[in-house]
Amino acid sequence: MHPFAQVILDGLFTGSTYALMAAGLALILGVVKVVNLSHGAFFSLGAYVAYVLSAKEVSNNPAAAVLLACVIAFAFGVFLGKSFINPVRSHPFSVAVGSLGFAILFEQAAQMLWGPHPVSIGSGPPWGELSGVVVRRWGAVSLLASAGILGGLALFLSSRWGLPLKLISEEEEIAGSVGIDVEKYRYLTFGFAAAAAAVAGALLAPATSITPTMGRVPLILSLIVVIASGMENVLAIFLLAMGLGLLSNISAYLLAPQWSHVSLLTVISLLLLLRPAGLSSTDPGRDD
Repeated sequence: MHPFAQVILDGLFTGSTYALMAAGLALILGVVKVVNLSHGAFFSLGAYVAYVLSAKEVSNNPAAAVLLACVIAFAFGVFLGKSFINPVRSHPFSVAVGSLGFAILFEQAAQMLWGPHPVSIGSGPPWGELSGVVVRRWGAVSLLASAGILGGLALFLSSRWGLPLKLISEEEEIAGSVGIDVEKYRYLTFGFAAAAAAVAGALLAPATSITPTMGRVPLILSLIVVIASGMENVLAIFLLAMGLGLLSNISAYLLAPQWSHVSLLTVISLLLLLRPAGLSSTDPGRDD
């Protein structure tokens, strides 16, 4: 089998993981209504949790890394959302600067704990091979976990339990007037989004070099996915993120690894130039 088929499969695996992170960011933008520039730090946190479990020979099971990363990130996310984001959310510049400061603080802490040099963990044996294409364990786990979590999120948002989030997203004053604890839903949403980013980092850890700053690119890609697909369509987020992962891998294979991010930003810039309201918008023209 031509190696191009392997590139395509790995790109789909990577993109599905980015979709999980982008969905969390979409929830923050929709419910909390802030731009969280610390989202990438939680991605890095998840990757380092997987590394620590592997390095200490505690567990090489992806489920253990995912579960621990989820719990730790959720606790940090709720704390950050309740202690900082909620009180200053009416000042967007303060939120952006503060969340960016948290991300830099995490990067410095990670550098002190694990050093500035890249570390890695074993990807484990492949799950199988089909016509010469290797189905990597990290990739299959990432795809299944991301699809399962995002599918559950879509079902939750479409059920009656998701109505408070939808109401807060659309009319938070009305939500408060009917007895919904808006502040509580905000910081819980922030915690869930942080956990989703950490899970994405833990899932993708076997496939990449783990560094303190590794969350920066996924943060940018997540913002791009949310802007282009919209904040409410989980399926659109999933498909677009997989498309970006595929494009990144193909560009790295055909050109060079350093061109992968250039090609992503170029394509997205062109798409947004043609459809500034996003791909899911029915109005292809510019908003006045």
